[in-house]
Amino acid sequence: MSRPSDPGRIPVSDATTSPPRPSREPLSPHVRYASQPIIDRTGRVVATELLFRWNGDDGPVGPELGAQATAAVLSNALIDGALLTGATAAEHPLGDLLVNMDGRTLMSPVAEAMTPDVGVIELLETVEVDTALVRRIQALHGRGYRFALDDIVSLDDPRWALAPWAQFAKIDMLGLAPLALRSLIRQAHQLGLAVIAEKVDHNEAHQRALRAGADFFQGYGIARPATIAVPALPAADGRVVAQLLQLAGAGACADTLAMVAGLHPSLVARLLRVQEIHAAQSVSTSESLAEVLASVPRPVLMAWLSVFGIAAIHGREHPLSARLREELAQGQRRLKEQGRVRTPTDADRASFYMCRQLLRMRLRQGGRNWPPAVTKPVVRRSALPETPRL
Repeated sequence: MSRPSDPGRIPVSDATTSPPRPSREPLSPHVRYASQPIIDRTGRVVATELLFRWNGDDGPVGPELGAQATAAVLSNALIDGALLTGATAAEHPLGDLLVNMDGRTLMSPVAEAMTPDVGVIELLETVEVDTALVRRIQALHGRGYRFALDDIVSLDDPRWALAPWAQFAKIDMLGLAPLALRSLIRQAHQLGLAVIAEKVDHNEAHQRALRAGADFFQGYGIARPATIAVPALPAADGRVVAQLLQLAGAGACADTLAMVAGLHPSLVARLLRVQEIHAAQSVSTSESLAEVLASVPRPVLMAWLSVFGIAAIHGREHPLSARLREELAQGQRRLKEQGRVRTPTDADRASFYMCRQLLRMRLRQGGRNWPPAVTKPVVRRSALPETPRL
């Protein structure tokens, strides 16, 4: 959803494009994202849209960011920031999360990180409706994925054809005449879509959207986007992430993936966070990294590996990553010398235990860039209703 006065609200266009300005991004100890609440007709927060922000400044961005923006939002908020599994979700209602995607990002593995229990995929105005895209949406919808048509401003928008597999229409109120607003809301409701009135920038616009029959509301008049900085996890190793993605795509078993990933504590930390999000019921019972990886559906695991390959390959805390790997290697050598590791399963369980101990130790020693781990899932409150219409 584009707004000149809010440079963070951008379309994302290319799931294969490299970050356009990595050299200009300072490697501060923090990464950033923004969030903006969505309320219902009673004023209750029912959802939160996540928005891209540069980590170092509030400079302008453009559609050439592609999947970089989507991946950064997901990684910074859900993995580094533990938005769904940490204290924030327990203290403040978040509801469903909404994340922007364009056509190419939707067609990429990244899209599958937005599982139905996480939230709703916003289909941007740049989406071109073609046979391949419709098939992709149908396939995801068949597995429970949810969609919103973003920035709707006309009755002839081609994306109305996607209504059979969408749940929401976000109608852009900026400059929209009252008669046109009512017509758009009527069409959305006739197609079975709930309406989120967006860019509700003042009370008069809010009242106008209420009278026109909108179901939910978002905009500066409700709440401005809040930019949030969170401690950054240490960088993932790009070569290891690429190797894991290739192995996972080829159908390698969880034991094989664990043998590769288990040598890199900073990557293990991210994978543990993925499990907390998507397989919380298995967190307390997993005794090896292979069990962690097996607990996460393979398409979802590949989605997050794709996200890490885009957004988690940076120089933050690289010395800490190297130290953790060396300490892990030393511990493994000692175990082998003592004859306590005899099988690959022994090695995986031992490495997993040592990784978790190393991460906890760094926290106790003031590992400044490590968000605290959680041991049980946080229940999010006030989600958008499963039946969109109120």
